[in-house]
Amino acid sequence: MTTPTIEAYLEIIYMMSVEGQPVIGARLAESLHVSRPTVTATLKRMARDGLIKLDMHKAITMTTKGQAIAERLQHRHRIVERWLTDTLGYDWAKSDAEAHRLEHAMSDEVAELLNKHLGYPTTCPHGNPIPGNVKSMAPSAKMFQLSAAKQGDALVITRISEYAENVSELLDYLGSQGTVPGAKISIVEVAPLRGPLTFKVGSRTVAMSREVASYVWVKKE
Repeated sequence: MTTPTIEAYLEIIYMMSVEGQPVIGARLAESLHVSRPTVTATLKRMARDGLIKLDMHKAITMTTKGQAIAERLQHRHRIVERWLTDTLGYDWAKSDAEAHRLEHAMSDEVAELLNKHLGYPTTCPHGNPIPGNVKSMAPSAKMFQLSAAKQGDALVITRISEYAENVSELLDYLGSQGTVPGAKISIVEVAPLRGPLTFKVGSRTVAMSREVASYVWVKKE
């Protein structure tokens, strides 16, 4: 039986892993707002329980057992997000935090009834695939992070990563700029030395830091 804390760790590790992002304790500490010693202790417990493996460089990978739990949780989470936004009209920036609260109280039976009611959606409101409803969770070979875009690129936003340190704040900001899945953007300028990206989305011109842009996935239009 896993605790909500362990489940939160598994979900963050899962989201980073499917995107091919490095999974290390420091990044978990930032995302979960806890100290590094706390992360270290929790990871040791998870390794002992057969949920993850830690290599000599302290990189984290999930075991088959951990992966199965994480996929079940993300399935629920993203179904609940879809229900909150599509059926209840709930704010997309707040839906991530609310779904985290609801997913732990929901039975598998109710989750599947909700999934059926919604027509087995393939993605959450933020564009991330729903495990069990689609085969591949990883971004396709054609997708890349907006932070890697080049001047003159014409792009379509495909998904938003949900493991940022302040997910709700990130989603609120992106929504206010019109940078949501399905939006078409054109890169106007890429500042040197890891400076901001400037792009057009509709009639709006947006200057975005590379850090924020690293959570936005795009593909060529």
